[in-house]
Amino acid sequence: MSNNRIILEGCLTQFQTANEIDLKDSEIFELFSLTQTTKVYDLSYENILNSIVDGGNDGGIDSILVLIDDEVIESIDELSEYTFSNKTNSRFIISQCKKENSFKEAPLDKLITTLPELFDLEKNETALLTRFNADLVTLALLVNQVWQKTAISGGKIYIDFIYACNATEIEVNGAFSSKVDQLKTLTKRIFSNENITYSNYSCSELLKLYQAHKTNRLTLDFKEQPLSTSYKEFGIGYVGMVKLADYKSFLTSENLEIRDDLFESNIRHFQGEVDVNKKIKSTIETIEEKDFWWLNNGITIIAESPNQVGKKLAIENVQIVNGLQTSYSIFNSHNGDTTDERSVLVKVIINNNKETIDNIIASTNSQNPVSATLLRATESTQRNLEIFFYNKGYFYDRRKNYYKNQGKPSSKIFSIQYTAQAIRAIVFNDPHSARAK
Repeated sequence: MSNNRIILEGCLTQFQTANEIDLKDSEIFELFSLTQTTKVYDLSYENILNSIVDGGNDGGIDSILVLIDDEVIESIDELSEYTFSNKTNSRFIISQCKKENSFKEAPLDKLITTLPELFDLEKNETALLTRFNADLVTLALLVNQVWQKTAISGGKIYIDFIYACNATEIEVNGAFSSKVDQLKTLTKRIFSNENITYSNYSCSELLKLYQAHKTNRLTLDFKEQPLSTSYKEFGIGYVGMVKLADYKSFLTSENLEIRDDLFESNIRHFQGEVDVNKKIKSTIETIEEKDFWWLNNGITIIAESPNQVGKKLAIENVQIVNGLQTSYSIFNSHNGDTTDERSVLVKVIINNNKETIDNIIASTNSQNPVSATLLRATESTQRNLEIFFYNKGYFYDRRKNYYKNQGKPSSKIFSIQYTAQAIRAIVFNDPHSARAK
């Protein structure tokens, strides 16, 4: 057994213990692999669990994830909440996770046989169920719906294949590589799409992903020493200007992508090139006599454990609760030129009181129209539910992935949606429609 495989076995044991999961070794490997290979999308344990379709009649597929603009979709009923346009990006992630010591051609053979049948738009649910299991058919029909809606609206479709196994490193022969090419060619023909990727993950790659922890302490470089003020014993605030290039650097992760985890408390996702973002983009790209912050409301950050040294402010548990559209626009449109003297106004609020933080989040996210359901996460009823769960040894995840990021066991975390579905199924004796709610 190689060093990588020995270390990964220890990681699997740690993963199982930390999440209090009682499953077979092969199922632990599957959950672990899916968690690591989809890490960039910051999925919940439920998202991953609901994506698993393996078992009898699975067509060689272990998991299917459907994302629209990087948000996970788990049922056709959820599609009514989305407006598809030529800016829509839909992604289908099809995974195979095998706790085997080498990459084998058989999983590829199964995929090559399955795909033309599973994604044949002329086949209805009844026809698919004669060959495939119900979980797989449900997600395949969801893929077909999202695929059609995205294509009709002129949006983009991305299809990612993932094959993870317990091999010490990636070693494949010519026949294996040829079948990968065959799979990609077949997929392009089925979906009439060129955006196809295929990735192998051995112990080595899985270990690298596992060790890529998020940084929870970041440093803001202000243009001048920020103004600091406190309000009684309730918290500290910092206000100052940050150069656009420095703010872009603050947002940039080690792999040169935007730090999506900084926006988990934001109700909206980036809205793309809507009118307001086009104007922000134009302002960023047009250097003139007006400073950027004169024309922009700025950024509000909630954080903990500040340490100010001159113009630098180091903070932990950073959450950008207002200014998501501005932040994404700066990241996407600014060229990183440090000689650009324009700045963005940044407010940093240091507070670890949950109720105060929830009020700030609700206020900063309700100044423009948003779904009332999303805002309910900050209501007192939701906080009371959180306390009730906590007192029983469980975690009510009213703010998505809050407890996951705290390292709490996945098996003890319950989302708002899952809890509501359980209540509808049990209390109201309505299990047949609970999943769609």
